[in-house]
Amino acid sequence: MTEPRTRMRLKVLATLFVLIFAGITTRLWFLQVLASEQFSALANQNQVRLVSIQPVRGLILDRDGNVLVGNRPSSVVTVDRLAMRESGEEVLLRLSELLDVNIDDLVERVNSPRYAPYQPVPVAEDVPEETIFYLREHERDFPGVDYELSSVRDYPEGVLAAHVLGYVGEISEEQLDALRPVGYLGDEIVGKAGVEATYERLLYGTRGQRAIQVNAQGDILDRDFGGPKPAEPGANLVLAIDTEIQKLTERSLTLGIQLGRRTIDENTEIPFKATGGAAVVMDPRNGQILAMASFPTYEPSLFLGGLTAAERAPLEDEANNFPQLNRVIQGKYPAGSTFKPFVAAGALKRKMATLDGLYDCPGEFVVPKDESGTVFNNWEPVNRGFITLAHSLAISCDTVYYQFGYEYYVRYVRSGKQSEIMQQDLGQMGFGRVSGIDLPGESAGRIPTRAYKFDLIEDNRDIYGDALSLWLPGDNVNMSIGQGFSLVTPLQMAVAYSAIANGGTVYEPHVGLRLERPDGTLVRRIAPEAVGKLPITPRQVAYLRDSLRGVTEIGTADEAFLGFPLDRIPVAGKTGTAEVPPKQDYSWFAAMAPADDPRYVVVGLIEQGGHGSTTAAPLVRRILEGLFGLQPAKTLEDGGVTD
Repeated sequence: MTEPRTRMRLKVLATLFVLIFAGITTRLWFLQVLASEQFSALANQNQVRLVSIQPVRGLILDRDGNVLVGNRPSSVVTVDRLAMRESGEEVLLRLSELLDVNIDDLVERVNSPRYAPYQPVPVAEDVPEETIFYLREHERDFPGVDYELSSVRDYPEGVLAAHVLGYVGEISEEQLDALRPVGYLGDEIVGKAGVEATYERLLYGTRGQRAIQVNAQGDILDRDFGGPKPAEPGANLVLAIDTEIQKLTERSLTLGIQLGRRTIDENTEIPFKATGGAAVVMDPRNGQILAMASFPTYEPSLFLGGLTAAERAPLEDEANNFPQLNRVIQGKYPAGSTFKPFVAAGALKRKMATLDGLYDCPGEFVVPKDESGTVFNNWEPVNRGFITLAHSLAISCDTVYYQFGYEYYVRYVRSGKQSEIMQQDLGQMGFGRVSGIDLPGESAGRIPTRAYKFDLIEDNRDIYGDALSLWLPGDNVNMSIGQGFSLVTPLQMAVAYSAIANGGTVYEPHVGLRLERPDGTLVRRIAPEAVGKLPITPRQVAYLRDSLRGVTEIGTADEAFLGFPLDRIPVAGKTGTAEVPPKQDYSWFAAMAPADDPRYVVVGLIEQGGHGSTTAAPLVRRILEGLFGLQPAKTLEDGGVTD
């Protein structure tokens, strides 16, 4: 019995041994063959770090494909923080001396948390070739310091259209908070103003990646470990801006400023200061902005590489009249008499006026039953008698519009002081709200309300003393000629005059036309968008447009347009002289041409430039001459008449 049992046990043990051996062999084979790729990948994952590659920013082109903002190569010095190790302080000190930068600023930049640990930190761009050569020859003195070719913004046309284009700079914390959800990391150069900011996401492109291999201590073993994922360049932005029209507009604005400074203020017998100005050319048929100029201007390339506080100060100094301010969309001004066509439109809507009516144009107006006896004067102290609505616009009769303003107040009172219908009508025409243009920082202007005035007076008693905070008849009267508390932007005027030009449609203005990939494939088309209608009939709109022809033919701008071929190219327009005490008068002119089928609306403004007909009208005339290929007259040198 014992021997058979022994043999049986041996057989069982042998079988178990074979099974165990087979299991071990199978496991070894699995680990060495089947799982080798998986473990290799895990091992590599522990040794590989991914470094992002910045994309090339998209170009900005004018409507004809001319480059307004491009890219150029730039030698950039970078610092690898991990490679510097213990010698970092000494290296950075040597580097600050070589680059002629402040050591504290350099250290702060290198230690910035916005850069990933393995990401080289750019510390200087546009580094001279001799500096790069020195670094190459003294590599041992600058461990962790490298150089590479990158791309930075280039402006072939210099300062042209600076306020439209904007500039780029390092991403701010506020911008990063908004853009982090779409993949921004904090080391980007992004749009800070203009279309660079508006279309940032599409201009920026998509980051790429490259792998670097490091050892357990974090030392870089291979900077190009494995195939990189290339970055995708940003889309190209095509603008509605026409380079030649932009040049024409900027040059004309500069000449208008110069004319203003040569013109004597009859009240003080000293020249007008003409501290700044704006001009805009718009296609009334679709809202496209063909040119936009603001004076003074600035150099977008100044922002490349960043600005110190001392370098930035002149751009933000009131003494320099805020060069970065885009006066077309951000400047807020009383409109003066350029407001009258829209008050006339409201009067037509409310049946205060008719197309065949006659309206009294005395030399002064006093609010009925006003015990204060306040007199509202016409700009010329002459009784013109009863005139048509068209003639009231041609000669810019203030007192006709004072009466419309007062009638608005009467209807406000009849509503129990609940319905501010004048404000409602003007809002429907685009005033008191942003236009929606594709540029950042647009101002809404101001159409004052009862609540606005109450808060203003009560919160500023030290300024207004015992002035009444109630809404009074004079508030409507002042607003009827673009004075009082009302403020508009030049762009709002262009949008509103475009509505008169095109038959009544209020378009959302835009400077962008489309976005394209570098190969020309369409990414997005920026289509015209109608956002409202003038609150009057097409016949009434046509009447206003035809009425404004009288301004250049027989009215306040007739001298400014002497010699202009109005028989071939009729111009409808409106002068405006806005009072801004204690400053000098502001000069306005708005025009549309050809008046019988307008293709252009042009608005010009000169701060402290005098009367609308003496400076702004000649400025707009010069732009129109260029638009229609006419020989420029000497109007900008001669000036015009008064309004």
